[in-house]
Amino acid sequence: MPDLRQQPIEIRQLGKKTPGEVVSVLARAFYPDPVFSFFAHDRLHEYSLLAKIFQAFVADTDNFDTTWVAEAVDGSAGQDSTRQVVGAGVWLPPEGMPRGTGREIMLNVRAVRVLSRARNRVTGFKILDKMDKLHPHEPHWYLLLLGADPLVQGKGVGTRLLQAGMARADAQGLPCYLETQKPENLAFYGRHGFAVTNTIEVPGAPTVWTMQREPKPAL
Repeated sequence: MPDLRQQPIEIRQLGKKTPGEVVSVLARAFYPDPVFSFFAHDRLHEYSLLAKIFQAFVADTDNFDTTWVAEAVDGSAGQDSTRQVVGAGVWLPPEGMPRGTGREIMLNVRAVRVLSRARNRVTGFKILDKMDKLHPHEPHWYLLLLGADPLVQGKGVGTRLLQAGMARADAQGLPCYLETQKPENLAFYGRHGFAVTNTIEVPGAPTVWTMQREPKPAL
């Protein structure tokens, strides 16, 4: 089996209808996760929750051409090179937020279906409600999900995926916005111009931070 760590990695923008392998690689990238550990009964359940919730969020972006993937390219077979998705950045453009009534209902139905048998549901939904209320109303680019396969983490894949989305936001003169529940992500996003705008704290639950980056003028 080819060693992903030794293969060149290319970034490309996907069209509509994100493939399932994007959801799979994002679940691997996030596992383990403080918020999903809070919901899950055990580690196996946590991984299942990650994949199913991410599938719901990614499906919500299918009408937008705003997902970038990182692919490891195996050229050992000459012209018959193969590609494997090893990372993804899933964004919603300004016209994607706020969601219309139909999209909001569909997303909530999918999320409730997944979380209906999870632990700490009431507290968890309080976190989600606070996240929704703090979401900015002005036009912006929203980074829903960003992650790289653990096998290629530390190779700059996340940075390259992040830069692809930020470049489009900068070209439009618009800010970028995200939420993160991992303290180690604060420094990573901070290096790329994001600053903490709010801290979401619900007693007994993991902390979630919201972050925003102002657009950078073209040089």
